[in-house]
Amino acid sequence: MVVEDIRRSLDAAREELSAAAAAALSGKPGDGGWARYQTAHDKCISFERDLARATGEECAVEIPWQHPWNAGAPLPHVFSSGSRTLVVYNMRERDPAWDGSYATVVDPTSADLRLIAIVEFERCLAHKLGPPNDEVLHGHPLHGRGLVLYAAHVVERSRWIAELMKINSVHSEYNPDGWKQYRHYLLAFHDETFECIARGHSLKQTMSSFPEALHSCAKSLLA
Repeated sequence: MVVEDIRRSLDAAREELSAAAAAALSGKPGDGGWARYQTAHDKCISFERDLARATGEECAVEIPWQHPWNAGAPLPHVFSSGSRTLVVYNMRERDPAWDGSYATVVDPTSADLRLIAIVEFERCLAHKLGPPNDEVLHGHPLHGRGLVLYAAHVVERSRWIAELMKINSVHSEYNPDGWKQYRHYLLAFHDETFECIARGHSLKQTMSSFPEALHSCAKSLLA
């Protein structure tokens, strides 16, 4: 597909997404409106990535994530010692009693047991946690280039990696091939976005209180 063909397909997909959103909001539960919206959304995201690749720009690619986070209150915490970087968050848990009429407030200091995920990023060179939140994620530079709410991504043709490569290129033993192993991760949480440059990641889950999980991670960095 040439660039102009992709642009036309993306414009059509965005029109369909807008129509599907209006239909879903005005429709009745169970009439398939939201399924149509999700299909249109996925098509739009796919064309966004195709366009970014065709024009040589960076794009966010959603990746499978074994332990998805709680969309409303993931409460991500980052621990880093320079050699190890860990991110702790509340996992998504289904509440069989939830009917959509109330919100559950999650207290990170509570001793209640919860499903908590711990992700370790391997050989993490740099990380950041902060804005944007979900209300202004559309202000992120990768919006319109494959970025999805509440999802995990890797960034293709990362400008951040390119920037770090340029900085390190002044070293007498600089080898650009060594950077091919690094990935730019982006996790779009509720109130924060986490991004890092690392060689890979590993995930595990635990059933514990949030303070216990945080203490365990902090202790592991000193082991």
